[in-house]
Amino acid sequence: MTNGEKERFCAFAAALLTPPDATLVDDLQQDELHARLDAYIQAWGGDVRLLSAFSGEPSSDGFLSALQREYIRLFVEREGANISLVESTYKPWTNDRECGMVFAASKGLLMGDCAVHMLDIYRQLSLEVPEEFRSMPDHLVLELEFLALLYQSASNQQTERFIEDHLDWIPELKEEIDKTSAHPFYRNSIELIHLFLQNELNNGKVKAHG
Repeated sequence: MTNGEKERFCAFAAALLTPPDATLVDDLQQDELHARLDAYIQAWGGDVRLLSAFSGEPSSDGFLSALQREYIRLFVEREGANISLVESTYKPWTNDRECGMVFAASKGLLMGDCAVHMLDIYRQLSLEVPEEFRSMPDHLVLELEFLALLYQSASNQQTERFIEDHLDWIPELKEEIDKTSAHPFYRNSIELIHLFLQNELNNGKVKAHG
């Protein structure tokens, strides 16, 4: 994949994890998109049957309604599956040993070290966090969008470092999704993102030792 293709993939991956709408469903019907994703998945050593979950059959309206209900159940409702898409919740709140907070090493909390670091990056680049993400600047949607930006303008080393530092929790997210009876669309979306990131890290290691 070229950096331009990686940039477009990351933007698409971010769209998969935003509240679903008719635009997303329309995009998923494009044969060209399926052909590209099929080629990528094969190159990454994945199972192309992942794409079957992205088809809006038999009715695109019914498919959209099902995704909207499932998005709320998985990622919004506390009484639902309650799966987090926020990096901080998968890591200790802080690694600062001098922090006096009793919950310093706890997981499951927002605005941890990684969120503060993301805010610092956004400030340095004059990027504004959308209102709905103010309490979670390390949300996966924002991190994927930022990764797309890195493929546009950063070095390979900077991009790999960001993946290692801020997207190393995706395997845990994948485990959480796999534990639920999640709609295949969301289970396969996370698997697709995981495949891409693993391939990027593996390629970086090969180049570093080649």
